[in-house]
Amino acid sequence: MCSQKGFTFLSSLTELMILLLLLPLITLFFLVAGSISEALDPKQLEWELFTADFRSYLNDVESIEVINRGTGIRTVRGEDEFAIGQYEQLIRKQRFEKGHEIMLTGVKECRFELQDGYLAVRVIFTNGLEKDEQYAVTLFVE
Repeated sequence: MCSQKGFTFLSSLTELMILLLLLPLITLFFLVAGSISEALDPKQLEWELFTADFRSYLNDVESIEVINRGTGIRTVRGEDEFAIGQYEQLIRKQRFEKGHEIMLTGVKECRFELQDGYLAVRVIFTNGLEKDEQYAVTLFVE
């Protein structure tokens, strides 16, 4: 004998309720996967490393000035003098205007602005990505 059970309205409502419960989880999965993918972007990681390294050159400085029409800064701390700024398609660091230590690559444009104890940095990468960061500058006072 063949079963006469068919597709019922009650079974379709049950399946619809299960689907409605799972859809937010699926959406959440894609949102989390997108944010993880963005966090693992090589340019984003390079930017995070740059900001951490750059911050160390702004603490307890005796003087700081914007140089090269806003594309660089010069800091003096003790007997050390550092110039950090854009050079071609990268940001480099120089000690006593010698050397060439690369801090950030793939830079199309870089701007530094110093206002009221804060240093604002704006970088536009060659791939179109734009990053802004603001740093508090602490001056060393004896």
